[in-house]
Amino acid sequence: MLTLKQLFLGLFLPAVVSGGVLIFARSLSSKQNAISSEKKENRSSDWLIAVALSVGYIVGYLGLEGLPSFPPRLGAHWLCYLAVIGLIVGGLWNFSFWGRIITQVALAVIIPRLLLAPTFRHTWGQLEGIIWWVCLAVAIFIFLNLVQQSFTTLISDASVSFVYFGLSGGTALILAFSGALRLAQHGGILVALFAVSWGIALVSQRRSDNNRYIFPPSASPVVALLLAGIWMNGYFFEEVPTASAILLLISLLFVHVGRIEVIRGLGTRRSALVQIVAIALPVVIAIGIAIARSGLFGDGSGY
Repeated sequence: MLTLKQLFLGLFLPAVVSGGVLIFARSLSSKQNAISSEKKENRSSDWLIAVALSVGYIVGYLGLEGLPSFPPRLGAHWLCYLAVIGLIVGGLWNFSFWGRIITQVALAVIIPRLLLAPTFRHTWGQLEGIIWWVCLAVAIFIFLNLVQQSFTTLISDASVSFVYFGLSGGTALILAFSGALRLAQHGGILVALFAVSWGIALVSQRRSDNNRYIFPPSASPVVALLLAGIWMNGYFFEEVPTASAILLLISLLFVHVGRIEVIRGLGTRRSALVQIVAIALPVVIAIGIAIARSGLFGDGSGY
C-alpha cells in the first residue's frame, strides 16, 4: 500500500508541477497565436508541453526512487533518463521530416540495448538476441509513430488526455496484478499527469483556443519512450503476460477508426466516443488477462 509520502511525492506533486507548466504553456500559446500565426512562434510553447510531461514524471520518479544511479544498473533505472531523452528529442521534433525519421530509428535501435543489457548478455544467445533486437526496434519505431499520430488523429483535446489516462491506468493495473507493484507506481505517475491534463483540456474546450491540441507531436517522444520503457521492464523483468503486453502495444492502432468515413459522419462527440471505446477494448482485455493470470479468482493459467 502506498504511504502518504509516496502519494504526495509520487502522484500529487508530479500532477501539480506538470499541471502548472501545462497551464503556462497553454497561456503562452494563446498569446503567441494572438501576436503571430507563424508556426515557428509556437515551438516554444509546444516544447513546454513536453517539459511538463518530462519534468512531472522526473519529479514522481525522484519521489519514488530517489536519485537515479549512473550508469543505470537496472532497466527501471533508465526510466528517468528516458524522460530526459524524450524531452531533448522533442525539442528537435519539428525541424525536418527525415531528421525525425532518423531520430526515431536511432531511438528504436538504441533503447532495447540500454534497457535490456543484462538480458542480452546473460539470457539470450547471439542469434536470439539479434532476433529480439530487430523485433523490439520495429515495435518501438511503430509505437513512436502511433503516439505522434494519435495526438492529431484523436478528435479533441479531452480525448487525447483521456485515452492516455486510460492507457496509463491499464498499464498500472496490469503491472500490479502481475506482482510488479513498484513498477505499477511508475505507471501511476503517468496516470496523475494525464489526469491533470484531462482536466485542463476540459476547461480549455470552453475557450476560443479549443482548436489547439494540448499535446503537440513534439511531446510524443516523452510519452512513447516512458510507456515503452515501463512495458519492456514489466515484460522482461517482471511477469506481465505476453498477450497483455501485445494488446497494450497495439491498442493505439484503433485510433484510426476515427478516419473511417462512416464514423466521421457520426459527428464530433460520437466519433470521439467510438475512438475511445475502440482503443479501450484491447486495454480492458489485457487487464482481464492479467487478472486471470494472477490467480485472483482461482488458479491462473499461462498466456
